[in-house]
Amino acid sequence: MTSFDEYGESYYQANGQSQDRPALRWYASLARRYLGSGPILDVGCGTGYLMKRLAAQGSQVDGVEVSPYSAATARITSPSSTVYADAQLLPAETYARFTAIHVVEHLADSDLRKMLEGLRRAALPQARYLIVTPDLAGRARQLHGDRWNAFRDPTHINLKGHREWREFFVGEGFEVIREASDGMWNVPYSNLPKPVDALRRSAPMALQFLSGRLFLRPGSGESSLFVLH
Repeated sequence: MTSFDEYGESYYQANGQSQDRPALRWYASLARRYLGSGPILDVGCGTGYLMKRLAAQGSQVDGVEVSPYSAATARITSPSSTVYADAQLLPAETYARFTAIHVVEHLADSDLRKMLEGLRRAALPQARYLIVTPDLAGRARQLHGDRWNAFRDPTHINLKGHREWREFFVGEGFEVIREASDGMWNVPYSNLPKPVDALRRSAPMALQFLSGRLFLRPGSGESSLFVLH
């Protein structure tokens, strides 16, 4: 099992996630569009910048974060939010929406099931979930091979393809409301000059990002996205 100490300041600086970033704007837009309204919980909230963006939409936003460093930082970044150290500590029947952005790949299936049990207890009856995770069978992985971005993080201990993740969530009792890919954003994918490769590969991703919607088919990019109920 990954040690919580591995998710310290150096971890976030190395992966470029210690501050706000454009992808969080997109995830916040997706949460507003596909998850409806009501209190929201950001699972694996990291340093808190997605919580801050969600709070700016006018909702009560809380988080779950196992890393002491990240949790402490998140409480400063989003001071109106409560950050819990474990999903088992969440108040019952409280949240209408959940986000889990690049979280499930850090947990073995047994630990993930335990976390999902905690989220279910904290969920209101019609709650929806937005889950994003690397797609082991996706087009980006096929093109990058062993150089694929998701392989660079040693804390990624549970990488699956889109279909396998879908089967996992359905097997855990969730209904898949919507599913998609994030597209090709980690250029280059070929020997072409980077600007040319970006124009060739990343235009659909950019259009989806700017629209704040999900329309790229599963398997066509770097990550899988699921809206679950």
